[in-house]
Amino acid sequence: MRRHFVKLLFCLFSLISQSAMSFDIIAHRGASGYLPEHTLEAASLAYGQSPDYIEQDVVITKDGVPIVLHDIHLDTVTNVADLYPSKARSDKRFYALDFTLAELQTLTVIERKNSKGDNVFPHRYQGTTAQFKIATLAEHFELITELNRVYGQEIGVYPEIKSPAWHLAQGVDASQIVIDTLTAFNLHSASAKSYLQCFDYNELKRIRNDLDYDGKLVMLIGENSWGESNTDYDWLRTPEGLGALANVVNGVGPWIGQLLDSDALARGELIPAPWVKLVHEHKLTIHPYTYRTDALPAGFTQTTLLDTLSGVVKADGVFTDQVPP
Repeated sequence: MRRHFVKLLFCLFSLISQSAMSFDIIAHRGASGYLPEHTLEAASLAYGQSPDYIEQDVVITKDGVPIVLHDIHLDTVTNVADLYPSKARSDKRFYALDFTLAELQTLTVIERKNSKGDNVFPHRYQGTTAQFKIATLAEHFELITELNRVYGQEIGVYPEIKSPAWHLAQGVDASQIVIDTLTAFNLHSASAKSYLQCFDYNELKRIRNDLDYDGKLVMLIGENSWGESNTDYDWLRTPEGLGALANVVNGVGPWIGQLLDSDALARGELIPAPWVKLVHEHKLTIHPYTYRTDALPAGFTQTTLLDTLSGVVKADGVFTDQVPP
């Protein structure tokens, strides 16, 4: 039954890709719209949906192992507070870096919760019996490369280094660890089917210039108010900022809310924000985030959002939680 379901999704997505999608589909945290994010099960289902890339967010364990987890914290996506209540830091958060891989593998991964303990996306996976586990970056890479070999496919990987400055302050070079893992699987070169992404501009410069990384780099662009890093994202979207950025990275990963001219949008017109034109002039790839069928921007349907990203913004791809229609 499961085999037929995955095969059906695979065929469905192949037809979609051939007919409607002219840009890259990046499975955001695996098939996170269907199964708990970043688990091997979510990565496997994503593979069956035939995207162009599968994303892996990466943090580091106490014993120096890169694991696939969206946050440096564990409390919103695992049962860590039940199993290790004494290991919380003074801020009452549980940090992956304070746990060995063996300890982390005793945890169960669950649907993401908010601060009140409610599911962030209430209509997603609601099961309580299956034991989803944290997996290493190497396990994710092995899964994808082996499935590529077996099926004759070339689905790529798209790791993100999470909070590299924080890791460095804790004495851990997360970037070097991730690069070493990419290298071990021959996913580190400019020609490899891979991108390495980060929200930290200074760290991307260090990766390119100090760590001599030749692979494709993507600058994730957030809002300064989010506190993702000390990067000035407003400056990055200026002519000066984009000019500097073009010397370091191959592409940008902007938030969807940054892509359209807000004044024109208020008038009901769909026009790219001025900085998007500069991105195209610098020949940088544009991979916006995140397409979610259960959290669409106001005023958009699934189809109009995708049409806007491909036809108006002329994005090269999109991070997505679900299979596009």
